[in-house]
Amino acid sequence: MIRLFALAIWLASLFAFVCFPGFNAYSQSKGEEVDELRKRMEELEREYRSKMEELRSRIEELEGEREREEKDGWWKRIEVEYKKPGDGFTIKTEDSNFKLRTRLRAQIQFSVNDTEGEDTATDFNLRRFRVTWDGNAFRPWLLYKFQISGDNNGNFQLRDAYLDFAYNTLFVPRPGQFKVPFSREELTSSSELQLVERSIVNEEFALGRDRGTAIYGVLGNYIVYGAGVFNGDGRNGSSADSNLLYAGRIMLTPCCGELKYGGDFPAGGDYKIEPNFGERDRPLIAIGAAVAGIPGLNIGRKTPDSNIDERFGEIFGGDVIAAGNAEADVISFTADANFKYWIFSLEGEYHIRNIDPKEGGFKKVTDQGFRVQSGLFVAPEFMEIAGRFAYIDFDDDVDGRDSRWEITPGLNLYLSKSHKYKLQFSYSFIRDEDTDGQKFDQNVFLTQLQAYF
Repeated sequence: MIRLFALAIWLASLFAFVCFPGFNAYSQSKGEEVDELRKRMEELEREYRSKMEELRSRIEELEGEREREEKDGWWKRIEVEYKKPGDGFTIKTEDSNFKLRTRLRAQIQFSVNDTEGEDTATDFNLRRFRVTWDGNAFRPWLLYKFQISGDNNGNFQLRDAYLDFAYNTLFVPRPGQFKVPFSREELTSSSELQLVERSIVNEEFALGRDRGTAIYGVLGNYIVYGAGVFNGDGRNGSSADSNLLYAGRIMLTPCCGELKYGGDFPAGGDYKIEPNFGERDRPLIAIGAAVAGIPGLNIGRKTPDSNIDERFGEIFGGDVIAAGNAEADVISFTADANFKYWIFSLEGEYHIRNIDPKEGGFKKVTDQGFRVQSGLFVAPEFMEIAGRFAYIDFDDDVDGRDSRWEITPGLNLYLSKSHKYKLQFSYSFIRDEDTDGQKFDQNVFLTQLQAYF
C-alpha cells in the first residue's frame, strides 16, 4: 500500500513537470530581473552622484572666476568716449546706469571800451572759463549737472548743481541751483550766443540763476514748460526771509521739428534754445512766455541775479535801502519768438516789470524793454553776419535813467561748423539818457575766441 502511494506521488510530480515545464524557470527569471534592476539602480545612483559632484565643482569654479572678474576686471565694463570737440570726455557703464561727461570751455576776449567822460579801456580778459560735469547715476533717468566757473579771471564759483528725476518726462522734479525758467536770452547758453555778449535788455530784466526747486516737462511735440520757487537771492545766495521768487515759463513749438527733453530749460532736439543754425529742409518756430514775481522783496536783505538793485536805488534812495526799509512787490512778464530756417534766423523778446513799493511816499514804476536780433550765413555753417537792436524804457516817474538803447552788428566765424569753436567780432553803440536830459554814449569793440572741449 505504501509503495502504491509513493508511486502515485512520483507519477503526479512527473506529470506536473511534463505539463508545466516553465514554472520553475519563470520563478528563477523574475528573481534575476529584480537583481538586475537593483544593480542598474545602484549604477544610476553612482552616476548621479558623480554628475552632481562635477556640476557642483563647475559652479564653484565659475563663481570664483566671477568674483575675480568683479574684483580685478570691473574696468572692462566701463566705456570711454571722446567723439568730437565740444562733446566732452565721457565715461559710462555698459548697462547705462552710470554716465559722467566732463567738458571744458574757455572764452578769451579782447575789448576796447570808449565811454563818454572816461578813459578808453583796452583789456585782455579770460571772459569765461567753465568746467561742467553731467550725466546720470544709478538709473538712466536720474540726471545731474554740476558746473563751476572762473569767469573774468576770478576765483572758481558754483554755477549749477541740480538733479533731474526724469523717470517720466511729462513731469520732472528738479531741486538745486540752476537758471530760473524765465527769459529766452538768459536761458541761451553763453557758449551759443549769436553775438559776443547778451543784450542790455537781458542785463536789466533777466533773473539768472537761483536756488530752489522746480517742475519741468515736455508735453508731446508741441509744449515744454517749467515752474518753480526759489530763494530770490541769486546764485549761491540764501534766503533771509520768506519772500521767495516764483517763476514759470511755457514754450510752444508749432513748426516743424522734433521736441525732446534736455537742457537747462529742457527744450531739446530740434528746439534746443539756440538762436541760429536752423534745419536745411524745414523751418523751426518757437514761441515762449514767462512770468515771475517776488512779493515783498527787500533789496537790503536779498538781491536776485539781475540789475534790479540799481532800480531800487533810484526808487528808494541809498539811505532807505541801508535802513532795511526798501521793500516792494515785484512782478515781471516776458514773451519771445524764434524763427530759423537754414541760413537765416530771427529772434525777438519783450519784457515788462512792475515794482510796487510797500510803504507810502514812493512811486510805483513800470519798466519795459525789447530786443530784436537776426543773422544770415553768407557761407553756410561757417561765416555769419548778425545784428541786434535793444531798447529799454524806464518809467520816468522817478529820477534817474529814462531810456537805454543799443545797436550791435557782428561777424561770426564758426570754425567747427557749430558754436563749439568760433571766433566772434562785434561793435556796440550804447546810449543812456537820464530824466534830466543828459546823454552818455559808449562804443564797445569786442573780439572773442571760444574753445570747447
